[in-house]
Amino acid sequence: MQRPSGNDSPSGLSYAYYTGCVAKESTRELDAATRAVCDALGIELHEMLAAPCCGAGDVHEIAPRLNSAVNALTLAQAEREGRDVLTICNVCNLNLRQVNDELRGDAAALERANRALSAAGYSYRGEVEVTHLLWVLYRDFGVGRLRAAVRRPLRGLKVAPFYGCQVLRPSTLNPVDDPDNPGSLEEIIGALGAQPVSYAERTSCCGFPIVVAREDTALGMSGKILAGAKSAGADAIVTPCPLCHLSLDGYQDKAERVVGDELRLPILHLPQLVGLALGLPPRSLGLHKHVVSTGTLLSRLGLTLG
Repeated sequence: MQRPSGNDSPSGLSYAYYTGCVAKESTRELDAATRAVCDALGIELHEMLAAPCCGAGDVHEIAPRLNSAVNALTLAQAEREGRDVLTICNVCNLNLRQVNDELRGDAAALERANRALSAAGYSYRGEVEVTHLLWVLYRDFGVGRLRAAVRRPLRGLKVAPFYGCQVLRPSTLNPVDDPDNPGSLEEIIGALGAQPVSYAERTSCCGFPIVVAREDTALGMSGKILAGAKSAGADAIVTPCPLCHLSLDGYQDKAERVVGDELRLPILHLPQLVGLALGLPPRSLGLHKHVVSTGTLLSRLGLTLG
């Protein structure tokens, strides 16, 4: 199945849009910014309103066959639409890609999943690809086209990229960028007119998966990331993952106490940074909904949250 070409979208890109759970509740600004940016770039999104939760890795630990069937349902729905799946969450991206890889490589697993899917009137042939907004902007839409679309260059801003774990690793499932020395976020930041900041923690874990069970350990992890970016001169951090955003933004005040330093570093979702460079209004990107205020950052661009 050839995608995403062969459609009427201005960019030639059209996807089955899988928001995941977090962007519908805790980080609704990510969903809003994604829609605004894709609309501005002519990328067509068809929201998967009936798609289930990906299980976030937890279902896989308890019931791996159930996990396969649940994610196979999402893949089957996209296949019926004739579109590849676009995710905006690193965890959703990895879980869906893992199951897709399993079903494509194991005929018995595909048969089991299809027996489960038959109860809902679906079947899956393995013809869908799963991608992430980061890869769409970097590879499918392309950095060159993105640079040409900039209307408000982010000159003077120093932005630290934070990839997180699951959009890079394992590299067998996420082969677009180098898991140890990636450059896609840096290229996008540069295309938007900002200066990418290099720091050691950009590919580390944010600590979110253990924040409930081992809060102090998790806060130490996120605090190290924040302190590293700030020490490198960053005005803000940008991340493609809503769970990393929650960890770095929502828990930043607690992380400050753990590391013993005032950080106050704004954390932007990837489409928010892109949207600013495209000339979109800050409120339409949800920049007023953050725990750590983005007001000072916006003032450097001559913008306000009003």
